[in-house]
Amino acid sequence: MMRTVFFSATMAAIAMATAGRVRAQTAQLPPPAASSLDRIAQTMPPPPSAWDPYAAQPQVFPAAPGATAPPSIWAPSAISGQPGYPGYPAAQPPLVPTQGSAALANPAYPQQSGFQQTYAQTMHVYQGLRGSWAYLLGNGQGLNVGINELDTTATFALPFFHNSPVNLNHAPLLVTPGFGLQLWDGPVTTATQLADLPPNTYDVFIDAAWNPKFTPVFGAELGIRVGIYTNWDVLVWDSWRIMGRAIGTLQMTPTWQAKAGIVYLDRNQVKLLPALGATWTPNADSRYDIFFPAPKASWRYMNSGRHNWWGYVSGEYGGGAWTFRRNTSLYNMITPFDYNDIRIALGTEFVPLAATGLAGNMEVGYVFYRQLFYVDGPPQIVNLPDTIMFRLGLAY
Repeated sequence: MMRTVFFSATMAAIAMATAGRVRAQTAQLPPPAASSLDRIAQTMPPPPSAWDPYAAQPQVFPAAPGATAPPSIWAPSAISGQPGYPGYPAAQPPLVPTQGSAALANPAYPQQSGFQQTYAQTMHVYQGLRGSWAYLLGNGQGLNVGINELDTTATFALPFFHNSPVNLNHAPLLVTPGFGLQLWDGPVTTATQLADLPPNTYDVFIDAAWNPKFTPVFGAELGIRVGIYTNWDVLVWDSWRIMGRAIGTLQMTPTWQAKAGIVYLDRNQVKLLPALGATWTPNADSRYDIFFPAPKASWRYMNSGRHNWWGYVSGEYGGGAWTFRRNTSLYNMITPFDYNDIRIALGTEFVPLAATGLAGNMEVGYVFYRQLFYVDGPPQIVNLPDTIMFRLGLAY
């Protein structure tokens, strides 16, 4: 009888303990995915840690294996033709997942080795200073127009919807004031060739960018720029320009991100461009921005001890819009004008291994489809000969 009672009590205790473990395990299971997008979302890495811009607190971004900084610090500078893609941040975090994320254990994604590091960057209000110089060859004779383009920008990060549920990555508001100078050499104005240009034009602007992640899958790249673009001999309403972008992002896999949206250039001939494509980061040594209107392919080829060195091929829609007073014999009026071109460049850039440091790039490119467009002609459109471009940039 005692054995029977003892056996019953033992079995009851085991049953209660087992039930408790089952309930605890069941409570920890995630809810079933309602759609394929939900299933993708469950595999994505968690958002970065909280960020205090006023303290020396590291913010951790997903990073490529062996990488200590994003491969591309340079925004596609000539999407607007003036310094920087409107509202584009100085650097985009790599798309490769961190070590230990759920994506690495998911058999739906190809398994790659070496995902063992994260990119830790000390974030402050002051993000850095960047400057560049580009020279488009031309001797100023006839329509052989030469151009010197100089620009500088400084970027500051401010908390913006920091703890909002629609800002999972705690993306700050990036505020960038900038200044640009263009020195024009040519064209020669004659009785039969009425195209003319001022000796110089200027850009003074400020832009703001915000790149939130609304969910682990969906995000956005948003930016707006307001500035004055003129040769300072005149300042009229047409000297003001508003540029910007609104691009949605879809994280399809840990290494593929699709993008679609619009870029507003506010030029006289081309106001708006579609933005469509994807970014692919297959490994730590390559990144492909298959993206119109600013495609770029980058490959890391060397580590010098303090810097990673990357080679790249890029394309961009160059040029800009300004106002000036025409000085032809028949016309003496204030008019807006565009300079437009397409540029294909081959270059190299170096990125510091530390969170901060000196970075830079150098490139040579071929420039074609060069046009001058005058709102108040004649002439209205002037085609310029193709040329070669050299460009240097530094950032700290």
